[in-house]
Amino acid sequence: MQLVPDPDSDLVEACRHPENEGFEPAFEQLFLRYRDRVYAIAYRVTCNSVDAMDVVQEAFSLVFRKIDSFRSGSLFSTWLFRLVVNCSIDHRRRVRARRWQGGEGLEVAVETAADPGASPDTAAEAQEFGANIQEAIGMLSPKLRVILALRYLEEMSYEQLAATLDLSLGTVKSRIARAHLALERVVRERFPHLENVAVAGGSYGSSA
Repeated sequence: MQLVPDPDSDLVEACRHPENEGFEPAFEQLFLRYRDRVYAIAYRVTCNSVDAMDVVQEAFSLVFRKIDSFRSGSLFSTWLFRLVVNCSIDHRRRVRARRWQGGEGLEVAVETAADPGASPDTAAEAQEFGANIQEAIGMLSPKLRVILALRYLEEMSYEQLAATLDLSLGTVKSRIARAHLALERVVRERFPHLENVAVAGGSYGSSA
């Protein structure tokens, strides 16, 4: 049940009618409004900037083809993020299979923005920290990476997570707890020098 007005409702309605002149500007506005958030989610799942861009294109292509299946009883953003999550997981599965078949290792691309005013040593340390955390996140299952990305990148509430991922509130809370534990285990085993760092807080923000 939708409790708040959907800010995208007019644009979505225009996108349901590709034969009208308003379709192109409406679709472009939706794309510009959500592309960065879609990319951020896709990147956290695929762990690769090129793959994330592929997911962005694939996701908005699906929006174009499936917009009629969206029902206005929920927010468009909820529907879109669920679609992005599924695209990201499917894309990662396909790419990973191709890479292993080709004898390539799992590529982990890290893009850490350093403080431009920091010293070279501080910037290098920040980049290394970001690389370690991203690599640790990349070792989690797609489902756990997704819920961390949506919780801390998109700052979704438990209720929003439940709607986006089509899960119960109990399952959402359980999965977030599992994700934290799994990430802590990876850090402890693979990156012991980060063990004293609050991983979830340092990577995504407070879990409160």
